[in-house]
Amino acid sequence: MVAKNEGGAIMSRTIDDLEMDLFKARMEELFQKAYEKGVQDGMERFSYPPTLKNSDIAKIFQIADSTVVKLTANPSFPRLSKIKGRYPRDQVFEWINENSNWVKQNTNYFSKNVM
Repeated sequence: MVAKNEGGAIMSRTIDDLEMDLFKARMEELFQKAYEKGVQDGMERFSYPPTLKNSDIAKIFQIADSTVVKLTANPSFPRLSKIKGRYPRDQVFEWINENSNWVKQNTNYFSKNVM
């Protein structure tokens, strides 16, 4: 391909150059989408108070109150020891990551659109 630069001189671009430019543009778009998704996830996660209630758990997991009872009865589920029915937000989200098989099988948490 032949093109002119800013000074009007003729320069040639190879197919490799064009492919590299296209790859770069696609990667920039992908990184931008990933960044925006990360910001959105962070805003959703930190929009909850540091201590969650059963209603917050139901909303996060998209489950009914009866399923919240089953979920929070799991011995590995994080809870505050001194206050019944309260759960540490950051540990709950860590628990989701560590127990994604249980979450997939028993909730709708992962049915949210990704991108």
